Amino acid sequence: MKKFLKPGLGVFAAAVLLVSVAYTPDYFEISKQLDIFTNVFKEVNLYYVDETEPGELMDEAIVSMLSSLDPYTNYIPEESVEDYKIQTTGNYGGIGAGIRSRDGQIIVTVPYEGFAADKAGLMAGDLILSVDGKSVEGKSTEDVSKILKGAPGTKVTVLLERDGKQITREIEREEVQVKSVPYYGMLNSGIGYITLSNFTDKATTEVKAAFEDLKKNNELKGLILDLRGNPGGLLSEAVNITNLFVEKGQEVVKTKGKMEEWEKTYRTLNKPMDKEIPLAVLINRGSASASEIVSGTLQDYDRAVVIGQRSFGKGLVQQTRKLSYGAQLKVTIAKYYTPSGRCIQAINYAERAEDGSVSKVPDSLRTRFETTNGRPVYDGGGIDPDITVEDSDVSNAIIALYQKMLIFDYATQYRKVHETIAPASEFQLNDNEYQDFLGWLNQQGFEYKTKTEEKLEELKKFAEKENYLTDLEADINSLMAKYAQEENQDLKAYEPEIRVLLEEEIVSRYYYERGRIQNAIEHDEDVKAAIAVLTDAPEYANILTVAKN
Repeated sequence: MKKFLKPGLGVFAAAVLLVSVAYTPDYFEISKQLDIFTNVFKEVNLYYVDETEPGELMDEAIVSMLSSLDPYTNYIPEESVEDYKIQTTGNYGGIGAGIRSRDGQIIVTVPYEGFAADKAGLMAGDLILSVDGKSVEGKSTEDVSKILKGAPGTKVTVLLERDGKQITREIEREEVQVKSVPYYGMLNSGIGYITLSNFTDKATTEVKAAFEDLKKNNELKGLILDLRGNPGGLLSEAVNITNLFVEKGQEVVKTKGKMEEWEKTYRTLNKPMDKEIPLAVLINRGSASASEIVSGTLQDYDRAVVIGQRSFGKGLVQQTRKLSYGAQLKVTIAKYYTPSGRCIQAINYAERAEDGSVSKVPDSLRTRFETTNGRPVYDGGGIDPDITVEDSDVSNAIIALYQKMLIFDYATQYRKVHETIAPASEFQLNDNEYQDFLGWLNQQGFEYKTKTEEKLEELKKFAEKENYLTDLEADINSLMAKYAQEENQDLKAYEPEIRVLLEEEIVSRYYYERGRIQNAIEHDEDVKAAIAVLTDAPEYANILTVAKN
């Protein structure tokens, strides 16, 4: 979770005072602690033997204070407030392109379809050399992003490099609206599909429009709402999207906090669009917050079959509080509970997997609740799907291909020599093209270290330190050589997975993000599971109407 930091003493004191006074009645203790802190800060800066950096000291103080609470309470300095607003609205002024830093250079990763960068002819793979005559070499992605953003209607001159040639483009900035629904469409057997990437203030409008368009097709027999990787957003949008499929007046979520004003019950306010159509909701470890409210509430009312992997496990509500000097504090004010009464917040903030999602929580630590039809559901660790689709392990070879941006680079090369390709849902690499990719990888000198190799090298170091290397070196080297031979087979062993990722990246060069999603659906095991249950009426009904046990 990103921390927003760059405070001054006045901001820090205001933040502490604001939060403490609002939530704690012991004003003497607040004043006492602030006085102690101010004196410590002053004495250290005046008398410490070496020169101090007051800003860095304050950063450490704020990090320590807020990290002791929860991962979602953050300080947002003035210069980062605009980025925070983008997260909640999806809107900003700029050229409309994704960028990334690699080896000290800034590379365009994706021009957003229909926006200024796309209209100016920028392409994925272009190197940005300078902006308004100033070199961007060595600058961070964040720094260059700030330069490219600006008021709609203003112009920016970008010097690019493509195929060794320099290209200059004058681009007029415009309001960029990142879509909450990047793709929707009809799948096989009359099943509609909508993917929702975030809960901005336009999420409900976009989902509603997509659903209305799908319903024009008289063959619509079921709907998949894809919330995988959706980190959440506005609570109000979660309530409104749930309302599209749930009767008016139903409880969606309840919040409970320290103060009475945060104890609220949010109910559906409008007539639903469709409360009968079979519905499947896709979730995974990246589905958090508002995504868990929607999936959890629809599950509690037995309105949808939830499919995929256990969700992230964020059952906390944040509110932003304005501070002095244009800064803000995003602070957790309450926990939320789904209609069955469960709070899906992970029991322990620290017990997380590497990706931040909930690790396995013993059933003995979780409380059982029941859906409307009496199905058991549990709190304390995310939303458990009704149908679990095991997530395949990602090989070290694939991780290395992504880290080195080799799949990205090959797709860039492919686009240069292929003017057109098949429609997004139909595109596939043939065997000769995949062999060309392997040959190209060999030319790039593709190498990677697996965890096993790292452990063998670590063993070698320990053996040397403990004077065993002379006896063991030959055996260790033999193991490393044998493993290297096996490693060479990885590109063959994981060919199906690599093909899929390569095809998706290539398709995005022609059909943008919507094309990438459309192509990915064709290989998606979660989607296949959803189609299967939505087209099997008895099975769909059976999952949602299991008797109490």
